[in-house]
Amino acid sequence: MMTTDDFRQHLEALRLSNGEAADLLGVSERSVRRWADGEDVPGPVEAALRAWLGLERRHLPWKPDSISLLWGDEDQLARMREYDLALDAILTQVETRGGPMNPWTVDIPNGQATFGPSTIGFYKLKNGGFSPSTYRRVDRNPSEEDRVEIEDATYAIALAFSRARAANKALLSLVEHLQSEPPIFVRDGATLLSEGEIDRRKRVVAEVADELTLLANGAMEGETTYRAVEAQYKRLLSVGTFPPERLISDIAKSFLGPIKPQREVDASADLGAPPR
Repeated sequence: MMTTDDFRQHLEALRLSNGEAADLLGVSERSVRRWADGEDVPGPVEAALRAWLGLERRHLPWKPDSISLLWGDEDQLARMREYDLALDAILTQVETRGGPMNPWTVDIPNGQATFGPSTIGFYKLKNGGFSPSTYRRVDRNPSEEDRVEIEDATYAIALAFSRARAANKALLSLVEHLQSEPPIFVRDGATLLSEGEIDRRKRVVAEVADELTLLANGAMEGETTYRAVEAQYKRLLSVGTFPPERLISDIAKSFLGPIKPQREVDASADLGAPPR
């Protein structure tokens, strides 16, 4: 059972005001205040908050798109809550059994994850998340026995989206540093850099910041490679600029560390997938 302190801590961790929580939960703001003041938190509300926090900690989007919130589309908001609950449950199940059994390859731009004869399709949601669509095999018809495989594929897709968001955030943090901090250029020997050379190096840093911004945008679409980021990092080193190690480490972790058609089946049934 969720205590009053738990309820308040979940709202704080999710960065939700009482009004925002009320909109997302489909209740009145007065109800949210009562729960924050000590009234028992209903089971469905507790489940939603715990699922949202689970997705938040996995760096996955859980809020509905801004249009649904703006127009108060309660049907869409309810479907999104159901979807978040189901997705969090699947991710927890896979993590409990030690992660996916097979190394799924996730292609975000083309909306599919593959392993051997199996392919699961997915589409991007307006809030930046994803929803599985179809599951197919080229060796036989899909069956109930494939449920664990579908769950593993869903986990792999979630991991790919999580990494994409983490890469976007890490790259933009480096861009912010390059654009806000005066560049310091390391040089060999005691000879001072000429004004012309300093200007040239500043232009290189500015160009790299612009390129990293493009790469950050591409990362959200799964189109940016770590090699492309490394190339820009080497440009910074070439002009004697060394960004903070933590920023470079965060980028590396985001990329390297935080997934003939037969008869298709609906892989979205378990998730109650929201519309595009």
